[in-house]
Amino acid sequence: MNKPEVYVKDREIVIPGQKMARGMTPGDNVYVDKDGFLRSSLLGLASLEGNKVDVIPLASTYIPKVNDLVVGKIEKISGGTILVNINSPFTAVIIPPRNNKNLGLEVGDVVLAKVKAFDGMSSPLLTLEYEGLGKISGCVLLEIDPAKVPRVIGRRGSMLNILSSKTGSEILVAQNGFVVVKPRDHKSLMAIMKALNIIQEESHISGLSDRISRLLDTILSGGS
Repeated sequence: MNKPEVYVKDREIVIPGQKMARGMTPGDNVYVDKDGFLRSSLLGLASLEGNKVDVIPLASTYIPKVNDLVVGKIEKISGGTILVNINSPFTAVIIPPRNNKNLGLEVGDVVLAKVKAFDGMSSPLLTLEYEGLGKISGCVLLEIDPAKVPRVIGRRGSMLNILSSKTGSEILVAQNGFVVVKPRDHKSLMAIMKALNIIQEESHISGLSDRISRLLDTILSGGS
């Protein structure tokens, strides 16, 4: 039996038609061509497990890019390294300076950070070394499809302005799909959550800004 041939690395970004392996079992979003090569059927991340090859779609997956502003949640602090959930297949890391061991952070804290380095394979390196970055306190962390971030923000920030001004809340939408909300009150938070769901589900429909504005007015005035 021939030894399997692998042409990609685990978690490598692959494009439609890209040759991935031969002599292995095709999984999700992988097809076998006439010569027996396993190829990706879409843009995604290669997933190699045992003898099986899958592709994880990128349509709703955040892939870090250098200089992206992201919101993350501290998952673990160990051995001078802080592990951060950034709503991605990749767990990010923060490496604190020696004179400030944990940067005052604890597991469960929410931070605003910038992607300092990422090679497409290893864990993204985050930094908090710029003004305005760091721990965010007193907030609610929500999650949206990263592919819908531009629609939630809107052209020149129009949709985000509607959400924040109508509800009297502070809202930060990060490029990785995490949304930080400092709501005025519970009703405002519920209104924002409902609006975000509708924006994601109906992002392709015209006139959405007006509909969201009316929805918020209805909820905040006591309707549903």
